[in-house]
Amino acid sequence: MNNYSKKIIKLLILSLLLPVILASLQGIYDWRKGAAGKPAYIRIDASRPQANINPALWQNFCQGGEEPKDMIGPVINQVKALSPQIIRIDHIYDYFNIVRPDNTFDFSRLDVMVKSILATGAKPMLSLSYIPPAWSADGQITSPPQDWSLWEKLVTATVEQYSGKNNLNIYNVYYEVYNEPDLFGGWHYGKNPNYLTLYFHSAQGAQKAKTVNSFKIGGPAITGFYPNWIRALLKHAQKNSLLLDFISWHRYSADLADYDQDFEKLAGILTDYPTYQNLEKYITEFGPESERSSWYKNQVGAAHALAVSTHLLDKVHRIFAFELKDGPGNIENQWGLLKHENQGAALKPRYLAYQFLNQLSGKRLPLEGNGTWVSGVAARKNNSTLIFLVNFDPREKHTELVPVQVNNLSPGKYQLKLDYLFGSEQTLIKEISNTSLLHQVYLEANEAVFLTLNPAP
Repeated sequence: MNNYSKKIIKLLILSLLLPVILASLQGIYDWRKGAAGKPAYIRIDASRPQANINPALWQNFCQGGEEPKDMIGPVINQVKALSPQIIRIDHIYDYFNIVRPDNTFDFSRLDVMVKSILATGAKPMLSLSYIPPAWSADGQITSPPQDWSLWEKLVTATVEQYSGKNNLNIYNVYYEVYNEPDLFGGWHYGKNPNYLTLYFHSAQGAQKAKTVNSFKIGGPAITGFYPNWIRALLKHAQKNSLLLDFISWHRYSADLADYDQDFEKLAGILTDYPTYQNLEKYITEFGPESERSSWYKNQVGAAHALAVSTHLLDKVHRIFAFELKDGPGNIENQWGLLKHENQGAALKPRYLAYQFLNQLSGKRLPLEGNGTWVSGVAARKNNSTLIFLVNFDPREKHTELVPVQVNNLSPGKYQLKLDYLFGSEQTLIKEISNTSLLHQVYLEANEAVFLTLNPAP
């Protein structure tokens, strides 16, 4: 083969490989770490403050059914320090012995836990679950009640107990119809046992409550975002003129795209139901993994909570971290932000992450340039520019040097303070002669940082 032929072959090979090379250059590939993605280049417009950032998105928590008693009471002070707005509990009907043998109701044990929730500064969300075993056809707490009229009376009594002006007199209690019906009891939306029947009688019971403050009711609290379930509930509520104040679902995933896709699917569904365009959207349980995992006790879980919050800000109304406190015993890798009081109620990294995130406030500033791992939110608070960044990597390997560019500033000297969640603080003096400030921010895997920019004194 002569040299001319070899050159032709090389050119042909290069032409075939060129599209692959160009595609690879659109992202980055770290061969040592085995991760592909897009690096962040954060750009912020400091001159365009928008609406206030609403911490109601992330200041909501769940307490699962680890013990049939008040689990909040022993950790009131620790929970209060998180500034919770809503605390969700389930198992209210099977754990707290509300239904007496003569089918009258005793809320005294549940009252204790609700009062502990109030003592933290939060409002309760009561998951209307599960079925009193004496009422179900087979004695199982996940099976439908034999007498729906009794169920309606129970829901009516529950609403009157907590929202009633003559009882605990709480404003804006949240009532969620059941918990994960597709899992606990194998409920369906088109056949028996039918969740739509359960929702109908629950909403009817709530609507019959008398002398009550305003409250909210919704569902279906399914294990994932299943569009057919959501459509069926919207159609059912609209057809029967049922109260429906919020749509709720659960999402356990380490893939942030799943959370974004859920929001986009719901937005698409709501276009077919203009009556419900302003319906509140709640993810009433979320975490990186549905089963117990070491992520719940390390920085991965902390960074995940922060990253989900940055992704969903201004998209859904509330997300609820599962869960506040571990159950008793020495079970490994429990879901809690806190260890059980038997183990000193020690604070885990996710707890610290929520305390850290609560510093984010002020009027939101436009921010562009989020990457595969690093995402952020910026705000103007008084004369300060706040920038929050988190580097979430489930593989626990990716580090990044993030360019942060703040535009439309006045020329002069600025003080830039960097406060790392799991690291140290730094304070720098930066001087700009034009209107932009550029700084490279180093972020370890699953680390977060607050940047505070002020005119230098």
